[in-house]
Amino acid sequence: MPAFYTDQLSSILRFGDVVTGFQLTALRVDSPGASASQLDLKIHVTRPPYFAVMTPCCSIEMQSISLAPLTEVRHSFFSVPRFEEDLTRINVPMLADQAIPPKRWESMSPGEKSELLAKGPSYVFYECFVYEPHDVFRTYELKKGKLAWNVKHRMVDFKTIFRVECVHIDRNRDAPSGIKLLQMTTAARAQLRDKLTYYFGRNADEEDA
Repeated sequence: MPAFYTDQLSSILRFGDVVTGFQLTALRVDSPGASASQLDLKIHVTRPPYFAVMTPCCSIEMQSISLAPLTEVRHSFFSVPRFEEDLTRINVPMLADQAIPPKRWESMSPGEKSELLAKGPSYVFYECFVYEPHDVFRTYELKKGKLAWNVKHRMVDFKTIFRVECVHIDRNRDAPSGIKLLQMTTAARAQLRDKLTYYFGRNADEEDA
């Protein structure tokens, strides 16, 4: 596998960078369309240790940026031997027999297997992109029944992308001191861009029917 992180960090923020120092805000509105006096609104603020920059470098402007928290991976990933060997394989298309848990694959009929394989390589866990382990990341433990894994991988869930405004962020301006931790290689950044494009560009189920 090609290198995931570069040793030569740019001083500006780039798509895919790992950054720190921000807050995650989740807005909950249980009464959409209500008047201001009847609005049921809550804002939940947390401070995850790591975020990924989700705005392309050339679009970082007007003192705002899109980020996504880098979360712990899912223990369900480890049900596929190919992923257990290397979780970043989730980031690229693969054949069905490589991405489906062995027991489930064995339970399928020959016709079902042939139909899936005929589709060729495709993405799984569409909304997820896994970052390789790095000394910057803290180790955490995942458990499922009697199984346990010590993990340093981190993951972006595209559903959690949000916008932040900051007077110190703009196009071709150095990142605020201390917030930029890691920068992807060109190859890793291309994988992130490709999967993000697929996630937002794929057809809805009813359009394929």
